[in-house]
Amino acid sequence: MGGYFANFIVYTTAMVGIIFLAVFVYKKFSYTNVSKSKFLNVEDCISLAPRKNLYVVRAGKERFLVASDAERTSLISKLGEEDTISSSVEELPNISVLPQQTKSKKVFKNIANSL
Repeated sequence: MGGYFANFIVYTTAMVGIIFLAVFVYKKFSYTNVSKSKFLNVEDCISLAPRKNLYVVRAGKERFLVASDAERTSLISKLGEEDTISSSVEELPNISVLPQQTKSKKVFKNIANSL
């Protein structure tokens, strides 16, 4: 009975070791790793639709807004150094409320009266 238990422990330990070795080799030589470049860096990404994204890319000390979809990638603009990414709602600029226009209501009333 003790021989079976010892064989079970040895073979289980060997299989767990092989699995850990396989995971290590996969992570070490996998091409899906994030680029380790210190010059190029994707700071932020937002998905607009399936396979359509906006990226903020840093190249050295410069930042760029880049759009990407299935067919192409295009530069939208160069972001200045004073442009920062807002990390909270409190940092967003205030938007003033514009008065509502009543002109469209008058147009609809005139159309309804003419019918």
